[in-house]
Amino acid sequence: MPEPYDVITMGRIGVDLYPLEVGVPLARVETFGKFLGGSPANVAVAAARQGRRTAVITRTGQDPFGAYLHQELERFGVDPRWATAVAEYPTPVTFCEIFPPDDFPLYFYRRPKAPDLEIHTPDLDLDAVRDARIFWMTGTGLSAEPSRSATLAALRARSESAARAERPAGAPRRTATVFDLDWRPMFWDGGDDSPEAPARYREALAHATVAVGNVDECAIATGEREPYAAARALLAAGAELAVVKQGPKGVLAVHRDGTAADCPPLPVEVVNGLGAGDAFGGALCHGLLAGWPLDRIVRYANAAGAIVASRLACSSAMPFPDEVEEALAAGAVTAELASRAAPDAPTAPPDRSGLMTPLAPSLSALVRLRAERPEAVAEAAARRSRRRLIRQPGDRLMIIAADHPARGALAVGDRSLAMANRFELLERLCLALSRPGVDGVLASADVLDDLLLLGALEDKVVMGSMNRGGLAGAAFELDDRFTGYRPDDLVRQGFDAGKLLLRIDHDDPGSLDTLHTAARTIDAMAAHRLPVFVEPFLCRRVDGRLRNDLGAAAVATSIAIASGLAGTSAYTWLKVPVTDDPDAMGRAMEASTLPAVLLGGEVGDDQDAAYGKWRDALRLPTVRGLVVGRSLLYPVDGDVTLAVDTAVSLLRPGREGP
Repeated sequence: MPEPYDVITMGRIGVDLYPLEVGVPLARVETFGKFLGGSPANVAVAAARQGRRTAVITRTGQDPFGAYLHQELERFGVDPRWATAVAEYPTPVTFCEIFPPDDFPLYFYRRPKAPDLEIHTPDLDLDAVRDARIFWMTGTGLSAEPSRSATLAALRARSESAARAERPAGAPRRTATVFDLDWRPMFWDGGDDSPEAPARYREALAHATVAVGNVDECAIATGEREPYAAARALLAAGAELAVVKQGPKGVLAVHRDGTAADCPPLPVEVVNGLGAGDAFGGALCHGLLAGWPLDRIVRYANAAGAIVASRLACSSAMPFPDEVEEALAAGAVTAELASRAAPDAPTAPPDRSGLMTPLAPSLSALVRLRAERPEAVAEAAARRSRRRLIRQPGDRLMIIAADHPARGALAVGDRSLAMANRFELLERLCLALSRPGVDGVLASADVLDDLLLLGALEDKVVMGSMNRGGLAGAAFELDDRFTGYRPDDLVRQGFDAGKLLLRIDHDDPGSLDTLHTAARTIDAMAAHRLPVFVEPFLCRRVDGRLRNDLGAAAVATSIAIASGLAGTSAYTWLKVPVTDDPDAMGRAMEASTLPAVLLGGEVGDDQDAAYGKWRDALRLPTVRGLVVGRSLLYPVDGDVTLAVDTAVSLLRPGREGP
């Protein structure tokens, strides 16, 4: 006999598109985050986060959004075997507005019909439903056929099985049949005045052992709004446990045996109240399964809901047990716990007014995640939304470079360890990546993994740095081994391009090894159809230190050598510096027809002069963008936003830089 599920939920699922701008009307919102949504799906996620074996019975459209939801269920540890596709209807989408602390309007797009209302009774695995320790269904599932009949059939199967008590010896005890009242008037004929809803709610309550709802939902089910009266009415209708959620007044739970728990809310600074009830539900299931006293169950569920209310996301913000216990111990949801965001949750873009943003997860939270859930990196990479390298004909790239630390190059100007503070670097990167017109980032694995966990790489070009073995100032600097990303690594992570450094000193035999390895790496990238950006230099040692030759002849020669590497140049781009004499840049670029991006390089105190050189070089026919790092992340005046926006303006026709 298969192992019974701890929790099976049934009903609504969809894609939630939440604004990443708080306090902005939907008509003016520009950026959204995409999340798994739908109360039963979120309850299953919340229970899975508590360590429970969960599944959901639902249906999606047979479309990319449906595929996304199936993927998300698996990623969150929810068995998706009963999440099937419907060809006739699109996957529902839900938008919301975020006006903390208590105004979160929802806009459901479920026309002409939501696939999750196309659950048919013959398709149900009633044996699994009977055996589940908790079965969770919702009022929305009663709003239309065939979902209504299927939901009632599942409830009857539970009731009949309980009456026969045919549980094998040693099998886990079935704990509860939960009716989440989930009143959504827009899903019912007649809306708030639906003549059918109260009767359907009473029919379902006759089979439920636990009823959960807010005061408005209780009023639909029982006609009572006063919490104690509503709880008594739910018990009279058939439930053994009535849970009445009262928002800022807390939660009331009353059991048929006379036990009651009236718990005040946990103090929390609300960011997005949507999903808090689902977190409450998953934690409620966990407490029921654990056999805790009623007061502990309600306090624990209350804390789980408060944590999600403190975070932007919904499904991905569901807390783990240690986070709930932390909130209970503190007597509130602390700012650190709120900003931690559940480990794989996307985060809002950084505050564009400066560094050290309150929405950025803390350093301790990032370290904690890396220590306790290393698999979160791969999970974040798998769900990252990708984009084309070049979106529209004529587009030019703006890439932020941050692969310097892996080569031991930490200095910026006269600050020898400017890039050594990783958390500061990450905040500067997040700020730069949030600016309009920034296409992506170039970095080594450690930095990109951090940015994945921070949710900063969505819809960005991600370029992995490949050879970092030629450490700055080392005797073996030109034997530049490929100690970073390999082509297979970039494919596995779903990244968009690679970059390799090619420095050639005619007097150093190490250059030949680098040249040979670079050629074979370009071949491997081409086999994967991945672009590779080659950064070539002719160089020589002066007083024991390596110096790049930026004369026009040297730059042209390095371009010619790089262009001829490997068995094909189809996927090769160049990453080239501006020549010492900017007027000679055009002659140097005539050495190849390969597309090129400009290397920003070190910029001194005269940043305006650097912008002028970039602007002129960007007019050349083969130049298709900028890759700039330290001069934008650590500008002389300290204003990252201004530096990045000015660089972007150089790429956009019709806009002038300084």
